[in-house]
Amino acid sequence: MKNVYEIFSAKIIKVTTENPTTKTLFLKLKDQSKFQFLAGQFMMIGLPGFGECPISISSAPQNASNYFTLTIRTVGELTEKLNSFKVGETVFVRGPFGNGFPQVTKNLILIGGGCGYIPLRSVYEENKNRKDIKMQILIGCRDEDSLVFESDYESMNKKHELGLIMEKPKSKKYGSAKGFVTDLIKKVDLLPDALVFLCGPAIMYGFVVKELLEKGVNLSNIYLSLEKRMHCGLGVCQHCAIGSKYVCKDGPVFNAKYLKSVNYI
Repeated sequence: MKNVYEIFSAKIIKVTTENPTTKTLFLKLKDQSKFQFLAGQFMMIGLPGFGECPISISSAPQNASNYFTLTIRTVGELTEKLNSFKVGETVFVRGPFGNGFPQVTKNLILIGGGCGYIPLRSVYEENKNRKDIKMQILIGCRDEDSLVFESDYESMNKKHELGLIMEKPKSKKYGSAKGFVTDLIKKVDLLPDALVFLCGPAIMYGFVVKELLEKGVNLSNIYLSLEKRMHCGLGVCQHCAIGSKYVCKDGPVFNAKYLKSVNYI
């Protein structure tokens, strides 16, 4: 039986800087060959004396036997310490936890708000080379300093359709679109009969889902990745309850129909 409380040491094999407050740690376990995860799942990462926190996995599941990545935004003492670490140093992890996004069986729309594209990136990496589906990626954030995985954008836009919008852009680097991700949804022609995977600040969910429904998206085709304060990752502490379910155990990915039924959106 797997011990869900077991902590594993993970060596940092590479670090990339995404923006002034965010870094991606490439991690390798002592026995990485047995590690598996689903796009949308998360890890608990921690350090002695600093505690631990949940971080979404941002790499492709098919690379799991070699490494996995955690993209971490500095928001407190622990994340600041983690983002100061260098190649060769060690962090401690548990997981993976939660349920991931469903299997992609048709066209896919990824919508990320703020740093919400981080868990969606795992989905994109898993499906980016498929010839049987089309993908549309819509990203909204505050400004250029909030973008993540910027090095992906050129190839992403060649293979699929990328839309960017910023609340307060500092330049014309990515065009002149200014506003929120809801404004972007209004402007573009959404892929028909597509799955929609959504992640971002909780305040945006109701507005985004409303726009999607008005554009003809079926509620049952919308999946949201939620972020809640999680301490255990196992549904024990009950800090992350959504109706009768827990974000850490039953999520973080939920179908919009359930969230509508409990008045979350």
